Amino acid sequence: MNLFKQLHLKFLIIPLIAVGSLLAITFCTIFGITYFSTMSDIDKMLEEASISASATPQSNKYLYIVFTTEKDGKSSYNYHNFFSFKDDEVSSIVSQVVESDSSTFMINGRHFNYAHKGPYLNDREQSVTIYYIVETTDQYNTIKTLAITLLTVYIVSLVIIAGLSYILAYNATKPVKDAFEKERDLVANASHELKTPLTIARTNLELIASDPNTTVAENIKWLESARYQIDRMNNLILQMLELSKMERDGYTVEKSDINISELIEGILLSFEAGCYENNIRFVEDIQPNIEYKCNKVETEKLITILVDNALKYTPRGGEIAVVMAKTLKDISIKVTNTGEGIPPEKVAKIFERFYKLDEAHKESGNSFGLGLSIAKLIATSMGGDIKCYSVVGEYTTFEIILPIR
Repeated sequence: MNLFKQLHLKFLIIPLIAVGSLLAITFCTIFGITYFSTMSDIDKMLEEASISASATPQSNKYLYIVFTTEKDGKSSYNYHNFFSFKDDEVSSIVSQVVESDSSTFMINGRHFNYAHKGPYLNDREQSVTIYYIVETTDQYNTIKTLAITLLTVYIVSLVIIAGLSYILAYNATKPVKDAFEKERDLVANASHELKTPLTIARTNLELIASDPNTTVAENIKWLESARYQIDRMNNLILQMLELSKMERDGYTVEKSDINISELIEGILLSFEAGCYENNIRFVEDIQPNIEYKCNKVETEKLITILVDNALKYTPRGGEIAVVMAKTLKDISIKVTNTGEGIPPEKVAKIFERFYKLDEAHKESGNSFGLGLSIAKLIATSMGGDIKCYSVVGEYTTFEIILPIR
């Protein structure tokens, strides 16, 4: 199972990394474009402020601070178009402008950008530097909001992608896991089924070999027993090969239009003697002259499996009924037998390979629990389906549904 955990993890991580990287590149690109666009807008605002400062500093959009330095080194400043700052805020702005090495600063949670012109000498030979300051709180808030939004969307997207990847990874690995488990169960069950006849056959041969002076006639009982067990193993191998062939991709059989009514009636005829010997009432209700395109050999095998299964589980004095009818949509073939029935929890497993209702007889008989699995595959290959209905202590019905094309 560790192999499937690793496979599941790979299916989970690879899409997560791929989509996460793509989202990261996309969101970083969006943020980068927005950031540089905003910075460009701030540069334009500073450029407009510079033009206004060079002309007539009367704009109400900007704050201009003019620093003047006398010949003796004394400095002073004044400001123009102050419209939203208190004196202490202007003092703070002056300190930031003079002391800060950066072109941006914050005061009381507000963002500002500035640039300057000068120093240059005026008519009075004073050194003059003009600083023009623009408030960029809205622009930085936009960048901050975008960053938070993109980060939130990225995290939520990763969570959603992780959930979807987990579901998709589970659905992608489940068929492989199921197939692996089926193959493992097949090997385990086949080994289990082969163990008993091999052991019995070997024991019989060892008994014969223990007394080399005996004749064939004297050992006939052990030879017959060994042959019976070899036949059992051969039957199991043939059924397993048949299952493997049917489950192989591209498996097809030649189909032709046949009178399925006559075919089923002929099959049922061979079971009447067995029913008579076991005092079982055999009821047939076959709608005549129903044509269907299918493979004759496969259809015979399908019906034989179901009727033989019904005969096996019908007690003496019971009843088997085979009913076939055609509707506008499909052909229904029902094989019903009275008896112990199948518990609801076992009905869902009835078509599994090597599944047996009677656990007490696993080690004997020619039944390996493969017949109904083969019947299911045949019905599916015919384009139809097979279902099981049962009431414990009353009856069991297997219904084949073949759609009319």
